[in-house]
Amino acid sequence: MTPIELNKLLYTAVILLVIQLFSHLLKRFAKQTQRRFSIRQSRYFAIKRLLTLSSLFVSGLVLLLIWDVNIKHVWVSLTGLLALIAVAFFAVWSLVGNILAGVILYFTAPFKSDDTIMVLPDEVGGTVLAINTFYTVLIDEDKNYINIPNSLFFQKYVKVVKHHVPRAVGETASTAAPPGMTQSDDGMHWPSTH
Repeated sequence: MTPIELNKLLYTAVILLVIQLFSHLLKRFAKQTQRRFSIRQSRYFAIKRLLTLSSLFVSGLVLLLIWDVNIKHVWVSLTGLLALIAVAFFAVWSLVGNILAGVILYFTAPFKSDDTIMVLPDEVGGTVLAINTFYTVLIDEDKNYINIPNSLFFQKYVKVVKHHVPRAVGETASTAAPPGMTQSDDGMHWPSTH
């Protein structure tokens, strides 16, 4: 190692030690202040976190200055890394959002298979064939399949046009009692008493 590099290494060690010592003293002072004035623990943790981030930022800045790093290269690397993280976060967020929405749709059941629904204001609708992990499959009047991401059902209005009513064996649509009604022996529909 050259004497210049040894000097830079020595400066780095001394300055990082001073910054860490100063940060430790500030955190200790914050803890004493928190005890003296009965400040909530959550406030103390926020101040401690701020002091830690500040010391890391100052340490990084000092390292860049001591080692003569070109800021332009650091900025390009940092923005590239942030863009990569943003794209990955967006992809994972969309995936996890649709899975979670599928689970919520399954358990809350605002509509079920064979119900006819309409997604408003897009006027997209059809009969529900399946509620999958990522999307719900509809079939429209023209027998076209429509895949709707599950998270969309929490962003739009959903109108259930027709609920599927399970029928008894041998029962037809003309003889089935409407929901909430019972059918008597003479074929008349009466309100349910239960």
